Amino acid sequence: MGQTRTKVIETAIEPEKQKKIEVLEKNLPAGRQGQTVAIETKEKKKKIRPQKVRSSRYKQSLSLIDKSKDYSLGEAIDVIQKTATTKFDGSVEAHINLGLSADKQEHQIRTSIILPHPTSPKASRGKSIKILVFTDKNKEAIKKLGAEVGSEATLKEIEAGKVGFGKIIADPTWMPRLAKVAKILGPKGLMPNPKSGTTTDDPASALKEFSKGKMELRTEKYPIIHAQIGKSSFTPKQLQENLQAVISAVTTARPEGFKKGLIKSVYLSSTMGPSVKVVPASIGQA
Repeated sequence: MGQTRTKVIETAIEPEKQKKIEVLEKNLPAGRQGQTVAIETKEKKKKIRPQKVRSSRYKQSLSLIDKSKDYSLGEAIDVIQKTATTKFDGSVEAHINLGLSADKQEHQIRTSIILPHPTSPKASRGKSIKILVFTDKNKEAIKKLGAEVGSEATLKEIEAGKVGFGKIIADPTWMPRLAKVAKILGPKGLMPNPKSGTTTDDPASALKEFSKGKMELRTEKYPIIHAQIGKSSFTPKQLQENLQAVISAVTTARPEGFKKGLIKSVYLSSTMGPSVKVVPASIGQA
């Protein structure tokens, strides 16, 4: 019989792993050098998101929408109101995708608007939004309007992470003191700002406007603007006029020097319902 031939199969090892193997083998006790050393590598585990379980109500609403179609504004509102099947008077929201660069600070949009047909400012669970006002003017009038007047003690509570307000208004004299809590308020979208009308010399007037339904429009990370344009009980004309006002405000706040198309797409949705894509040109203000 001939000699048994052993076939050596070499496997490619990454240079960094090879260096680790060489270092470990050198540190092995006598007699064990040359043995294969196993190196465990930490691999990032991919997070697998569980598949959403949709209710029969949602599936029924989804069957009314043709996802391959871009609806005119009138058609979209008609479909959205048909899919608004919650037991309560749900909200109708617009989701506006912009052609801006999310990583450019000069491409951020932040403005405010009072809708032609406003809704009372409500939190997600139907409770009135608490408004905090930092000012030394008209304190009694502000309290009568239902807002809380901020103080140094309030600032300390915010520093400790206690932020129980949905809107904060301040006059310019308080802004230097609010700067120390900017890192807390900023990510929550609560830091007062002149562009949003929350930094003003007349906080009482600003409070009245926000109490009547004045809302802020601002780009998020992607960049997208989410805006409530009314309730499912609104008439189609009211929803249409509110959306047109929002689009007009966004267009007016176009970053200076930006020449490309601003509105890329617009979607409408009702509370707990599927979304409908709207043809921007049909809105009348895009």
